[in-house]
Amino acid sequence: WQKVRSIWKFVGEHYLEDFDFFFLGGDDLYVLPQNLRQYLKHALSDPEQDFFAGRRFKQTKNVYFNSGGAGYTMSRGTVRKYVTEGWNHPLCSPRRTTSMEDVMIAQCLKRAFNIGLIDTRDEQDRERFHPFAPGMHYTWKPPKSGKRDWYEDYNEEWPVKLGKDCCAPDSVSFHYLKKPAMVRHIHSLLYFCNGQ
Repeated sequence: WQKVRSIWKFVGEHYLEDFDFFFLGGDDLYVLPQNLRQYLKHALSDPEQDFFAGRRFKQTKNVYFNSGGAGYTMSRGTVRKYVTEGWNHPLCSPRRTTSMEDVMIAQCLKRAFNIGLIDTRDEQDRERFHPFAPGMHYTWKPPKSGKRDWYEDYNEEWPVKLGKDCCAPDSVSFHYLKKPAMVRHIHSLLYFCNGQ
């Protein structure tokens, strides 16, 4: 959490006026920038408005957050609020040390500014931001009766779609692409195969 707080502070101090939106994700995240740009173009017309988008999860009864693994986007206005007012706000846990940065930023934005999560699914309820690699989403199945699965639990309010319906054609991100060969493979499939 402290690392991500510092990242947002740095972005706010050095880049805030240069961009309309800001995206945070890890080094094992594959992002399709053209899809993100297209999504944002239609999602929000004024980047000074509140906007916090990604893959929604519900951890417990009142803990909602955007998956850090799938990456998330904030508008310039939201980053400005966080950096100028939320950085040391007591509702934003400025001294807490935890690896749950995605939960912390979501709680901060909700508690201090009443900024909630955005539904980023397409018109057929297919997700755009993905916490796993494409193959995992395509083949994921709910656990057998009586078994618990954190992924299913976290998506209880927004049931996971299966098979070819798992992912929107204009998906923005996929997590857990760690091997360079896998990244090259996905990139080639997306950009160099012409479907013939």
